[in-house]
Amino acid sequence: MRGKVVTIRHVARRAGVAVGTVSHYLNRSAPVADGTGRRIQRTIDRLGYRPDLGARGLRVRRTQSVGLVLPNISNPFYSEVAREVEHALWEHGFQTLLCDSAGDRERERMHLDGLESRRVDGILIIRSSGRAVPRTEPDRQPGVPVVYVDRAVAGKHSVTSDNRMGGELAARHLAELGHRRIGVLAGEKAVLNVQQRLQGFRHELDRHGLALADDAVINGPQALELGYEVERLVRLQPRPTAVFATNDIVAIGAWRRLLELGFRIPQEISLVGFDDVEMSRLLFPPLTTVSQDKAAMGRQAASLLLRLLQGEELPPEHILIAPRLVARGSTAALEKEEAPS
Repeated sequence: MRGKVVTIRHVARRAGVAVGTVSHYLNRSAPVADGTGRRIQRTIDRLGYRPDLGARGLRVRRTQSVGLVLPNISNPFYSEVAREVEHALWEHGFQTLLCDSAGDRERERMHLDGLESRRVDGILIIRSSGRAVPRTEPDRQPGVPVVYVDRAVAGKHSVTSDNRMGGELAARHLAELGHRRIGVLAGEKAVLNVQQRLQGFRHELDRHGLALADDAVINGPQALELGYEVERLVRLQPRPTAVFATNDIVAIGAWRRLLELGFRIPQEISLVGFDDVEMSRLLFPPLTTVSQDKAAMGRQAASLLLRLLQGEELPPEHILIAPRLVARGSTAALEKEEAPS
């Protein structure tokens, strides 16, 4: 139909279905048989039909778009979660508008305001600061559902890993390998995820009759630079034989600094991370880590948001995703001669 504007009526006529059926297929507003849907899509592709999303949004009060706000898109954990969210929403006909808050709460607020002004149907957000008790949580526009991912907010819809369980898994792994002197690169004290991981880690060590010395815990921003602080841990007397980092980026920083200092991993010091980002598998030796199920987290968050968009009246729900310990080459049993007498 070269030279003519292709409309939904042209698609319906060529596909041999009613205009309403094409509308239901495009808007996901009613079930359409698989065979019919494929025929409609082939016709759309053949005719080059492009729906007017702006006009459609005015008619149905939907833009088929969702905002996703992240604190740092360069962090592979966040980008991997974002990929899962985007894929899940795409399967339901939604486009994802990605915003990077750069870890700044004011920039985060401006992104949220901007997304609402663009009339997104809903918002998914990983907070730029996961404080245990946020001082304020600004109310969003009525009718714009928000789901928090990775970092929970009390009284709000959220999907996170079971961080306490993850800390327990890391401690159990090291204790069962015979490690008794363990250091921790813990991240920021105010971040709820860090608190929970450290609580779980301490609790599991206590179950094994072990204690975590105060000077064996180093806090700081969860970035590569905190990993370099492992140098402070290996100067302790007695020296820790294992180190737990509360995220993989910190663990990668520690891995690099330990090698620069001449330590052999895991022969002289074992190392455990948290997240299981793809990069952690490329190290040599590859990193033992607590694996967060990023696919489940992203898809559960998208599913929860879609339920809210469909009008379900849901009380604030906090969905916990169980992590698992992935043992790789960066941890090993403590050699007997290194064990305390």
